[in-house]
Amino acid sequence: MNGSTLTGADVPLVDAADYAVRHPLRPLILAGAATWLTYSVFAIVVWWLIHPYATDVRMSAWVAFTSVFLVAWLGVVLTMVFRQPGPEESVRVWGAAARVIIILSHIPTIWATWFLFRHCPVTIQFLLGGMFMSCSSAQIICSPENVLANRVGVILATVPLALWFITSGGNLGGIFAIGIVGLGVLYFLFCDIVSKPLAETVAARLESEEAARRLAAALADVAEERDAKTRFIAAASHDLGQPLQAASLFFDQTLRAPDPDQRSRAADGVRRAFASADQLLSHMLNHLRLEADAVDPHFARFAIGPAMARIAAQFEPAASAAGIEIRLVRSHTRLRLDKVLFERALGNLVSNAIEHSGGKRILMGARKDGDRVRIWVIDDGTGIARVDAGRIFDDYYRGSDSRAAVKSGFGLGLSSVRRIVALMHGTAGLDLRWLRGSAFYLDFPAAHHAKEETS
Repeated sequence: MNGSTLTGADVPLVDAADYAVRHPLRPLILAGAATWLTYSVFAIVVWWLIHPYATDVRMSAWVAFTSVFLVAWLGVVLTMVFRQPGPEESVRVWGAAARVIIILSHIPTIWATWFLFRHCPVTIQFLLGGMFMSCSSAQIICSPENVLANRVGVILATVPLALWFITSGGNLGGIFAIGIVGLGVLYFLFCDIVSKPLAETVAARLESEEAARRLAAALADVAEERDAKTRFIAAASHDLGQPLQAASLFFDQTLRAPDPDQRSRAADGVRRAFASADQLLSHMLNHLRLEADAVDPHFARFAIGPAMARIAAQFEPAASAAGIEIRLVRSHTRLRLDKVLFERALGNLVSNAIEHSGGKRILMGARKDGDRVRIWVIDDGTGIARVDAGRIFDDYYRGSDSRAAVKSGFGLGLSSVRRIVALMHGTAGLDLRWLRGSAFYLDFPAAHHAKEETS
């Protein structure tokens, strides 16, 4: 189709009433039925006008060929009716069939022009010539998207008729031939003109539907983010309420307990409760700053080995309490990153493995692969369910079947990792090839490492 090339994969399934506007091949079933009916009437009229003059043998051969062609054409239309082809099949199979039919439909007209006209009076020749030319307009109207096939059809209708009237019609035939050629030129140009509005309509309709799909997806994302933030606020209220309630109870004990040791323990409970609330608030505020792009990284070149060792030492008590051993693979790699943000992101991965993996070991290490350096945090726990793997780094998302479902938290740890690493031009991910637990990684460019080694 001129003006806009659209394939079947671009066009969604549509109902029959809307097919003409949305599909680049228009309603093939309707177009096929309409052109078949028009051509059948044309064949009957030709037979009715010519058979009194043509010999039975010539007329019978023409009728036999035309009948076989019409039956085959009807078979194509009926097959389409029963199959109800989708857009891709319509473009690939039935659109090609329509083009073949357009070309073959001119064989009976050429046959009648050169082998049957000579037996008819001149008036009938002129009448049939005009009718043959009108068939081209019917084809263009019924199948405007087939520009090339329609133009070939116009040539096949115009040239044989014009040559016949030039060679056999005398002076009046020559004038009529000039008129046929002029009409053929108009039809030839009209093939392109009539296809453009259809192409533009189809393209505009598809573009509007694509825009509607994008809008629906954006609205769904907004609704999901709104719901997630609603859940976040509810979880934050619940999680913050627990240490504050505990602090209130401990504080009440400090006022009422007669034993100094009890008051001391109660005061220590108040401090722990407020420390827990402060940790939750700090975690929440850090994520909100990341979400608002209010964090400005300060890059410096440093060795990541000691940074990884500090993270391992920092989380060793919590890991021991959970029955988990942290193993560290030494690394001499140096990168240009924000050290504070790097340690926060790596710490979030280690903390996530301690809280949610349910395993016995956590392995930290770094490996250079081409122009990238990948820092791994691997555990031997229960792993990440496939249903969660694609969303595990989303904001406010907590796994569907992991220990996270029964633990406190806002679902911000891994999403914070993703945002922090992106600030430092890296990526965070989960390697799904790891089958015995989970394998999270931080991936950074290694270019600065190479510069450091040569300096």
